[in-house]
Amino acid sequence: MKKKKLLALVLTFTLAMSMAACGDNNAPGNSTSSDGTSAEGSSSDTAGGSVESTENGGDTTQSAGDTYTFYDYAPALATNWNPHTWEMNADDAILSTYLSSGFVDISILDTEEMLYQWTYEMATSVEDVTGEHQEDLTKYGVTLQEGKTAEDTTEGYVFEIKLNPDAKWEDGTPINADSYIYSMKQLLDPDMKNYRANLYYSGESAVAGGEAYYFQGSTVWMDNSTSGNYTIADLVLGDDGVYTTPDGATVTILVNAESSYLGGDTLATYVTNYGEEYFNVADFEKLAELADAEGRAPLTEESLALLVSVISTQAAWGETADDAPSYLAYSKEFPEVNYDDVVGCYKVDDYTIRYVNQFYIDKNYFLVSCVSTWLVSEDLYEAGKDTSGSLVTTNYGTSAETTKSYGPYRLESMQQDKQMVFVQNENWYGYEKDENGNLVSYTNFEVDGEKKQQYITDKVIINVMDNATAKQAFLKGELSNWSPDADDLVAYSTSDKLYKADETYTMSFFFNCGLDNLKTMDASKGNTNSVVLSNVNFREALSLAIDRNEYVSATAGYKPVYSLLNSLYYYDVYNDPSSMYRSSDEAMQAICNLYDVSYGEGTPYATLKDAYDSINGYNLTQAKELMAQACQELVSEGLYTEGDPISIRIAWAAGALESSDTQQCELMNKYINAAAEGSGFGPITLEPIGNLNNRYADVSNGEYAIGYGAWGGAAFYPFRTFRVYCDPDYVQIHEAGCWDPATETLTMDVKGEPVTMTWKEWSNALTGSGVYSNSDFDLKLSVTAQMEEEYLKKYYRIPLCATTVSTLLSWQCEYYTDEYNIMYGFGGFRLLQYDYTDAEWAEYVSSQNGALNYE
Repeated sequence: MKKKKLLALVLTFTLAMSMAACGDNNAPGNSTSSDGTSAEGSSSDTAGGSVESTENGGDTTQSAGDTYTFYDYAPALATNWNPHTWEMNADDAILSTYLSSGFVDISILDTEEMLYQWTYEMATSVEDVTGEHQEDLTKYGVTLQEGKTAEDTTEGYVFEIKLNPDAKWEDGTPINADSYIYSMKQLLDPDMKNYRANLYYSGESAVAGGEAYYFQGSTVWMDNSTSGNYTIADLVLGDDGVYTTPDGATVTILVNAESSYLGGDTLATYVTNYGEEYFNVADFEKLAELADAEGRAPLTEESLALLVSVISTQAAWGETADDAPSYLAYSKEFPEVNYDDVVGCYKVDDYTIRYVNQFYIDKNYFLVSCVSTWLVSEDLYEAGKDTSGSLVTTNYGTSAETTKSYGPYRLESMQQDKQMVFVQNENWYGYEKDENGNLVSYTNFEVDGEKKQQYITDKVIINVMDNATAKQAFLKGELSNWSPDADDLVAYSTSDKLYKADETYTMSFFFNCGLDNLKTMDASKGNTNSVVLSNVNFREALSLAIDRNEYVSATAGYKPVYSLLNSLYYYDVYNDPSSMYRSSDEAMQAICNLYDVSYGEGTPYATLKDAYDSINGYNLTQAKELMAQACQELVSEGLYTEGDPISIRIAWAAGALESSDTQQCELMNKYINAAAEGSGFGPITLEPIGNLNNRYADVSNGEYAIGYGAWGGAAFYPFRTFRVYCDPDYVQIHEAGCWDPATETLTMDVKGEPVTMTWKEWSNALTGSGVYSNSDFDLKLSVTAQMEEEYLKKYYRIPLCATTVSTLLSWQCEYYTDEYNIMYGFGGFRLLQYDYTDAEWAEYVSSQNGALNYE
């Protein structure tokens, strides 16, 4: 069963895996991109300074009394950085950047080749020892792969973590295996129900037995879409007319109770919001009458029939009776258990622990889960406990007094709603004192062939201020970074200190080009002659008429794109850091085919890469030819009268339109009318519409013929990308008004043989249990590239630009590299360097009369 996303879908792909914890040591500032990567940057040019240049890793020469302070800002301060309970990104940023270190981290190996490396921090090694400890698979009840037994399972479950013997708390107390086992017991404590425990009792990197320990002594409703995956045929109809699981557990329908299948929403919410267009509302009302106070209805033949009617009567919802089990939950009783008997996180010796994973996991993905830990300080954690309520709580990690760091910095002071101050943690294992008494640290790994100085910053001060105030402070030299908004970014788009972190999101036009839908929109939705969009030549002409290099100038930070997937997608990143999908021969050939660009003898391009690099998506001559052809076809079909005006409303933005939106649409009107000139089409007007609750659903539902938005994410597994375009059971297809990918077929070449499947089947063929899921990368690249080419040729979606997150750093500091890499950013706070000491910076700012220029 697949999880149906919200109609108000957040624009991210489902990630290739869920990390057990999120830690980002690449983020000194407050800017975070929409996929969780840090928004940071670097520049090789500075305003000068009297200290030694630090470009590309030169050491900062620090004399006695020299200090380096990073001044940051935030609209609101973090409030809870307890690793067991944090909720907001701001909380996690404090924890992961300053107060903790992961078992491992990712850093730069080679900037020129843009290669990354795993580095050890709180661990000295992490090894897969499944083959040597197969008894743990049975003892802790892991979930074996289908067809496997414990005896023939030799990898992917048991990991031995050798701990850093030099690790200490900020007060000098050693951190050893007992520290981690105590912390895991507290994290999973059933009397505390910690918010972040779900990262360790469920998901790909869940600890074996974590669920049993966390839920012990209780009866829990398990969501069938994520736990049992029972079909109706699996269930047993009892003498009382109520269905149970084969084990006798009660089964209910999630009527007005949270559903993982619905992204945490309820079926009642969906029915209320989307009504009769999607659901049988009358039968839902009957079903709701059967639900108890918790919003669950016992599963009987009557309630099952009502559920099936609710979800399958209206074709727009796209479900059948086979989807009914996704709305079910079943009860599960968890007996009282002992931690040591059931939880697969245990001490081997004072500086070794073993972590038994509940599910099979590749070592690289396990390492991803190790970029943070679950560690807490026992004395403060216990001192902060409150047992007066129904659950035990602790105030650990909510103030300077309740915080103990084991990271490179410690929290020196905090003024609520005003300021946080961090200073170097002298008991962090990476520091030593130089001859001047300064704390100095060098990487325990080589970067570009040598060990580099790290964590040069002495102090971090975060002040509360809004972005407008931050701008003024930054320009006065009072802040080390600032993230300009879209309007401000125009002025700083060419600044030497602007750092752009690319994102995976590709902004595109997407269409509802079904002829009947367009006729309805012309009649009642404010469009005029939008039926022209039913013609593929018209849509292709629009794509070729767009000068993307000019278009992105309307929104600083955007980059032109000509394909669905940009250069941030990797297909084997952990084993081959150069395995960029976009640079593969298959992917480059697909886009060359799309734009009809050849290479070789008799062409301007000697190689495939030369041909690919020449593409800019703009060909006004061809666009004009296609427009004329489209007009002839539409007139001959009786769909359009030559010379008549065309007006099409575009579902543009969730919020109010900004000046950049208006500029972008003005350019679009210029492009499309230039292509239409002399074609027989009358004047064309594209009108952007803002303040839309869900422009994606509005397009597929026929409210608008064109939408403007993006998909992104899943950067390390591009082979699942096409599910968002072709699998209506996976997400609400934005282009659903154009076609039915569940029935339309596509024939592609697979190792020299033609293979025909539906688009939906192809989109799932490379993932999960798909027919080609275990194939080699050559086959997967070939299939993905062919799908990308064939899909783009439909022009149901026109890629326009990729998004970036932009941040300015002050002239005082710079990042290690100015080339962004999705694995290590620009080198992060670890390798942040300075061109001025604090005293020199104050002198420089004074010399500029407190008015700095970054344009």
